Amino acid sequence: MDFKKFKKRLILFLAVLGPGVITAVANNDAAGVATYTLSASLYGMSAQAFFMVTMVLLAVTQDIGARIAIVTGKGLGDLIREHYGVKISVAIFAVYFVVNQAVVLQNVSGLKAGLQLLSPHWQSLLLVVCGLLVASVVFLNFKSLQKLFLLTIFFYFAYVASALLIKPDWLASLKTSLFSPEREYVYDLNYWFTIIAVLGTTITAWGQFFIHSFVADKGLKPSQIKTERLEVYLGAALTVMFSWLMAVAVSYTLHTHGIVAEDGASAARALIPLAGEFASYLFALGLLGASFLGLTIVPLATAYVFGEFFGFERTLNATFAKGRLFYIFFILQIVLGLLLTFWSQINLFDITLYANYLNGALVPLVFFFLIKFSGDKTLMGEKHVTRGFSRFFLQAASVVIIFAVVVTFVGKLFFNN
Repeated sequence: MDFKKFKKRLILFLAVLGPGVITAVANNDAAGVATYTLSASLYGMSAQAFFMVTMVLLAVTQDIGARIAIVTGKGLGDLIREHYGVKISVAIFAVYFVVNQAVVLQNVSGLKAGLQLLSPHWQSLLLVVCGLLVASVVFLNFKSLQKLFLLTIFFYFAYVASALLIKPDWLASLKTSLFSPEREYVYDLNYWFTIIAVLGTTITAWGQFFIHSFVADKGLKPSQIKTERLEVYLGAALTVMFSWLMAVAVSYTLHTHGIVAEDGASAARALIPLAGEFASYLFALGLLGASFLGLTIVPLATAYVFGEFFGFERTLNATFAKGRLFYIFFILQIVLGLLLTFWSQINLFDITLYANYLNGALVPLVFFFLIKFSGDKTLMGEKHVTRGFSRFFLQAASVVIIFAVVVTFVGKLFFNN
């Protein structure tokens, strides 16, 4: 009897599996890997000082977003346009597009860095991989793409193996990241700037929009809300575990030897004398997987919102002829990222903290819409409206993040070089 219950629950879970796990783990894209690597090389495990709070906040926000999408059947962009009008939608989309394009650029750069470790002819490989990525999105349907996304997540386990090979002090790592950062960093504005960037790459504005759109595209029903919540929580736990293990791998190699990561390729190569060639290859493999997933999900998130704000077809089940604007907008973002990468030779690590700091600064704006829509009884119904801890935690987090952003921005502008 117990086995039958377990089998039934497993089938129900597999039916909703996808949006929560894919969205949360995709937050650890190449931009995330770069941010976690650079921050850990600078500050060790202190860069992960708030990882448990981040995990809870990620779980709460993704849960609220998924619930809104399930109950309304609409993406966040749809709801903003319907409740706040076209002018507000255009203004939000303009900022959203710029920030997301910076993340797309980071993912193209991350893919480049990973391929450079495999071949000196990375240019042709980069074009081939991006071509395959575009073909997958255009020609595969929703279910097939979701399976591909879930398969890509296994690349992240390379960071688990990499951290195990290094044999760190697990107890000291937990102590620093659970209880308090190193005292020497507490009064360092650059440290808090980096912490906001870490938050901004874990809980992203595009991730909040994407889970709405992906859930709506998947067509989940209100009867599946409880099961979807489990899937969202699993995604949050996996995401934070992967980011924490990346920090462990870097803290006990680069940071302890005073090496600051300069780019993905050099970070992977730096691990060779410190942790062995295999650990280096695992790190590079994880970067490739993260870049591929991020380079698919982030432009998809923008294309979804483009369709929602301006009323175009936006579903992965549409043919190219039917959803041509959706697919063309997706492709243009990747082409623009490729052109900038080839033309300017941008270093991923040079822009990552600033891009993700901006992402972190935008998060309270998205939280505002989550709070408004999830608390609207007319929209959500009495049964599904958000109350209690989730609502309070989201409001409190918004205030804290806004305060931290203002303090660090003013501090960097006037008191720091």
